[in-house]
Amino acid sequence: MTDTQSAAPPRKQRPPPKEAFIDGIEHVTPGVIRISCSGPELAQFATPKPGGHVKLFFPPPGVVWPSKDPASDIPRPPSRTYTPRNFDPAHNRLAIEFVRHGEGLASSWAERARIGDRVLIGGPGGGYVPPEDLRSIVIIADESAMPGAGMVLEAMPPGCAAQVICEIADTTEERALSPLVACQPLWLHRTNKTALPGALLEEAVRAMPSPSAETYWWVACEAASMRRIRDLLVAQHGVDRARLHVRGYWKFGEANHPDHDYGAD
Repeated sequence: MTDTQSAAPPRKQRPPPKEAFIDGIEHVTPGVIRISCSGPELAQFATPKPGGHVKLFFPPPGVVWPSKDPASDIPRPPSRTYTPRNFDPAHNRLAIEFVRHGEGLASSWAERARIGDRVLIGGPGGGYVPPEDLRSIVIIADESAMPGAGMVLEAMPPGCAAQVICEIADTTEERALSPLVACQPLWLHRTNKTALPGALLEEAVRAMPSPSAETYWWVACEAASMRRIRDLLVAQHGVDRARLHVRGYWKFGEANHPDHDYGAD
């Protein structure tokens, strides 16, 4: 290395996860489980931004992680990313919703969860900051993004008009997105349809009348569908990309899609 070259910056040290314990399990719909957890370490948990994310860590059975031994070389365990649907700082209590989609690291854990189980939580991070001039917004979401959609509704300024479109399995999955903000989503049901995830959302966007240029958009769903919806909004409806907030929450056929899919391509 020459004198003019600089060493690579040190790798950012991740803060240790926060430990909590399950204190509530609710079957919100046949396809959604809400798990609440609390504990003194959540006093350090920052209030999440709308649609932000946390990481849940899943050490293998019998492995104690993180270790209190500074010399420990136990590797970082697998993790999955979820939306922190609600955080109550007065009681250090966090609620996270899980879509029941069969076998999977986090979904299987949620199915087996019991009161008192230990939870390891990293974050929160990311999220949506509502623009100061937000007066009209269209929210487009599938099951995975409904917790985030509810948070966005709750962050709207007074007088903001929201149009909400949600794609779900069937009528049994319809539910209030927020206990605080009333809205009447357009529910798109995949019942008896062979369309890929997100296809009904794409159809709805294609059929929409041209929106006001002042409207903002929050789009979160399957990653490939999110990109097609983004392109439709820009090419067909002339939406300014600066008014688009898009996220790929998951990807069809992929087990652990990155939590930073912002649709940049």
